[in-house]
Amino acid sequence: MTPTTFPHQMQLAPQAIAESSTPITATIDVDAPGRGIACGGDRLLGLDLRAPCTAGDHWIRGGDIIAVYEPDDPRRLRATALWRSRDMPGLAAWELIASATTSRTQSDASLAVVSDVAAAAMVWGRVVGDDLQWTDAEPAAADCVLVRRPEARNGSVLLAVHPADSRGLFVHREDARARVACWLFSAAAEKGVLFRGRTLAAIGPAADDTAWAANLWAAFLAAPPMLTT
Repeated sequence: MTPTTFPHQMQLAPQAIAESSTPITATIDVDAPGRGIACGGDRLLGLDLRAPCTAGDHWIRGGDIIAVYEPDDPRRLRATALWRSRDMPGLAAWELIASATTSRTQSDASLAVVSDVAAAAMVWGRVVGDDLQWTDAEPAAADCVLVRRPEARNGSVLLAVHPADSRGLFVHREDARARVACWLFSAAAEKGVLFRGRTLAAIGPAADDTAWAANLWAAFLAAPPMLTT
């Protein structure tokens, strides 16, 4: 389904989670990349460019929303954000594939993918060997986090960064909300080098949330990397 388009705002196809009859709408304002996907009162997969920036160009390709940004700061970055829905039965799921390059001989290309979600409790996931293990205590390093909302009927939210692309996942909690930042790319970037990273957000039922989250994580890891944007 092709997203509907508004001036600088685009809507991905609505998705429904198991045990809920109300579809979840997902709207993106390409001129506010840090806000990401608006889902009710939550914001998922925003691209924090570390400087105010509107889209220099944006378009729809198939079901994907793509926008190009060139922040006016000394780093001289050109960043591309590709937001897309994932077809996962019983879940509402999205990916942000971000890429960046610099026109400077030496620069800092690091960016964060940020989400802001209502949170009653959190469970951290980290890869141990070949398995994803969950813990209620925040570990020194995490690969994903499962945010449990204050009202179970609203489901749980999985936020993840692909471990091949991650420079760290950090959580800040305040006033019953969680801000999750997944850092990408190198702070020592060279001209001509293209960086690309993958992040994931999904909403699913509160019941058995670690089970569906682990299955989605496995599918996320198994998917081949995207070669172009």
